[in-house]
Amino acid sequence: DGSIQMNIQEFGTVVQYDIPVKVVILNNMYLGMVRQWQELFYDRRYSYTELPSVDFVGIAAAYGIDGIRVDSPDQVREALTAAIETKGPFVLDFRIDREENVFPMVPAGAAINEMIGGQQK
Repeated sequence: DGSIQMNIQEFGTVVQYDIPVKVVILNNMYLGMVRQWQELFYDRRYSYTELPSVDFVGIAAAYGIDGIRVDSPDQVREALTAAIETKGPFVLDFRIDREENVFPMVPAGAAINEMIGGQQK
């Protein structure tokens, strides 16, 4: 997912200072907000937003951080329990629908009272 790839180097900081943070990745394999803008404001003309599937749990392990990849809803409870019970840092890589949007959002140049609330699927 694009958001974690922009700051994944902070796993080093987490380990160096023994910060017991739980990292939750909502992984749709896109630069999600950019894709969402292209969907809503540019007639779905997607450009350079799709990302390859990355093994974020493997990357976390390289830093010495435990983690779990969650592929289906029936795995959520067990994954959350593992994260909570782990004393140190933990990564949860939730694979979500590739076109799941994030709302509310405020379009460029709009006021906060002009936010878009989203649509039900």
